[in-house]
Amino acid sequence: MKLTNILLATLLFSCLGFTSCDELLDVEPQQSVDARDAINTPQDLQGAVIGMYSILGEPELYGTNLLLLPELQASEENLSWLGTFAGYRQVSLKNMTADNSEAQRTWVTAYEGINQANIILSKLDVMEDPEERDRVEGEALFVRGILHFELVRMYAKAWNNGNPATNLGIPIQITPVTTEAEAAVLPTRSTVAEVYAQVLEDLLAAKDLLPTRNNERANTYAASAFLSRVYLQQQNYTGARDEANRVIEEGGFELNPSVTAIFRNDNTAEAIFEIQQNDQNNAGSANDGLSTFYADLEGIGRADISVNTEFSPSNPNRYTTYDLYEENDARLNQLFYEGFNFGAITTGKWTSPGQNIPVVRLAEMYLTRAEANFRLGTAVGATPAQDINRIRARAGLAPRLLVTLPLILLERRLELAFEGFRIHDLKRTETDLVGRDPETGAVDYVIPWNADELVYPIPRREIDASRGSLEQNPGYGA
Repeated sequence: MKLTNILLATLLFSCLGFTSCDELLDVEPQQSVDARDAINTPQDLQGAVIGMYSILGEPELYGTNLLLLPELQASEENLSWLGTFAGYRQVSLKNMTADNSEAQRTWVTAYEGINQANIILSKLDVMEDPEERDRVEGEALFVRGILHFELVRMYAKAWNNGNPATNLGIPIQITPVTTEAEAAVLPTRSTVAEVYAQVLEDLLAAKDLLPTRNNERANTYAASAFLSRVYLQQQNYTGARDEANRVIEEGGFELNPSVTAIFRNDNTAEAIFEIQQNDQNNAGSANDGLSTFYADLEGIGRADISVNTEFSPSNPNRYTTYDLYEENDARLNQLFYEGFNFGAITTGKWTSPGQNIPVVRLAEMYLTRAEANFRLGTAVGATPAQDINRIRARAGLAPRLLVTLPLILLERRLELAFEGFRIHDLKRTETDLVGRDPETGAVDYVIPWNADELVYPIPRREIDASRGSLEQNPGYGA
């Protein structure tokens, strides 16, 4: 069966989340095809895997939102949303409603990707080659794990915010939905702890099943890198350190010689897992796509986001990410520019609609290992100072003889700026959002790191369709 037919069958019955999919399912029985029945050969299954990766690159997921929304939600001291899209503006202002468009479409597409992974897992018996079967199973578990992880970070309280064993998480979906009867089953929210347990189960299995090399798709080190990220979010520093160390020591990755290479070239030595894009096939160049919103170049970008730069580097009261870079930092001088149309400062990380999107890269692993080692008082793989100085040396900076936790977290903030980490790092480190007067730097307001408005609403359409089985998050009504 052709890939287009597989994707059509999946579209008809994945139900894009948990709603009843009335329009999609209002089809005469003789016209409908169960998505599982559409996969009968190894080639069909391989096509479904390609479709699964395509979903990951959609603008609702890693193509845009999973990297953009965490930065907008923590916009204080970093960036300003200047665009016209109300959904993004609400995220930036922390005044989302239950029908926020970005909360809804991210939820829907994430569960579409999870369902595609579940369909693949249900059809592994068509794969005769055991190595190929393991690889496909590992890829599906990897995708299912990372998407549940992204959802629970967005739509539930942080792991360290109260009791994860009782806090409501998200629905765990580990069986495929391909028929109207399956779509009619009403979802319930598992606890945060239960969701994290499922995420870890999937990623640990994927780590064992995936090969060390898998072209541009997920491999065992991508699974370890995400495990490191999950453990760090849980404040499990031993797990975070050990998985990051495995990637560094065994993966064969290398830091690129320049700070710009990961954003200007595809599948470099530093890339652990990337969303594959090109000029013809990408998340968008008009109403979606990272360069659409960040870039302000001739013919590229809407300049919807500007980088906050209220304070001079010579001013000791520096707060914005931009002003925290040292004067001779290559990241400051090579990864920011003055916009073509409006003259505002913007990041140079997202400048082309067709560029690959690095979801995990080696620099993050060094930063995670450094932080975890420091917190644990260990030096597995390297001392914290050695890892931090690797990052600093690439940026053209002098080494630090001694490092502190604030310095490690600062280096992480500077290196990973505008890549989708900010709100997640603030939550796990229990750091409040601080709004300041742009003229004086005086504190205008403080949003606690565990505030209800920093948790996304369960989309209203899901609440309405669930007939009471889904409980809404605080602050968004019933």
